[in-house]
Amino acid sequence: MDRIMVVVDGTASGEAAVRWTMERAKAVPVSIEVTTVYVPMPSESVLAGNDFRAVYARLLEETVGRIESAVPGVAVTAVLRTGQSRTELTTATAEADLFVIGTGSSEAGLYGVLPIRIASAAHCPVVVVPADWEPSGGVVMVGLESTEQEPKVVDFAAGEAQRANTELTVVHSWSVPTLIAVAMFAHPGVWKSMLELHSKSLAATMDYVRRVWPDVDVHQRLKEGQAARILAEDARGAALLVVGRREHTTMGDTILGSTSHDLLIAMPCPVVVVPE
Repeated sequence: MDRIMVVVDGTASGEAAVRWTMERAKAVPVSIEVTTVYVPMPSESVLAGNDFRAVYARLLEETVGRIESAVPGVAVTAVLRTGQSRTELTTATAEADLFVIGTGSSEAGLYGVLPIRIASAAHCPVVVVPADWEPSGGVVMVGLESTEQEPKVVDFAAGEAQRANTELTVVHSWSVPTLIAVAMFAHPGVWKSMLELHSKSLAATMDYVRRVWPDVDVHQRLKEGQAARILAEDARGAALLVVGRREHTTMGDTILGSTSHDLLIAMPCPVVVVPE
């Protein structure tokens, strides 16, 4: 039984994350933890008579009740955390098999900042759900760039496709840096070799899926171009887009690769970032 942790915050995107979680719980047995983070405010000491923690606690209680009504028999718990949101939620991902969060606030240019930061360092796959999400019945799509095999990412996507009884589409994109592309005009054989390399990589992934996930109807797309742009276009209408996360660090901090980062801003559909 998967342990799903979903974040509520009183926003439209937080509500979408709850709806997404309830839909998944209807398909397969899961246990659900509803959580939120109470960030103490410096001004609280002068706002006498206000119990701000109680506001968060009521939100959790109401959400638990809604989930229990929508999915009878599901095990639902609530945890109110206190501290800095990014730290508390990133730490909490170690307790889950799947972490679900909305896109977050769009005020002051902060759209998607918290989900991006959590996805960059989470211990489990992170699902980011756009505020306007509605069940689509579309396919599950997985985006691959590297010629190295990515079984964790592919297995997650295939598992989701099987649970939803829908198709899996493997999109393998590739591109060449501009300076190298200019040099390749003088050596057209290099472009052909790159295409063959990525074609073989995609074929190996397709063979893997058909062998390990024989009940999943799988299709492929091989495209040349910038990965985030291709995936954002192709995934419109998809039920889920799955991408991998490789470790990138700067000044001691972990950051997402450009493809995952850009997709969590474009949000063509719910996006899952899977640690590799």
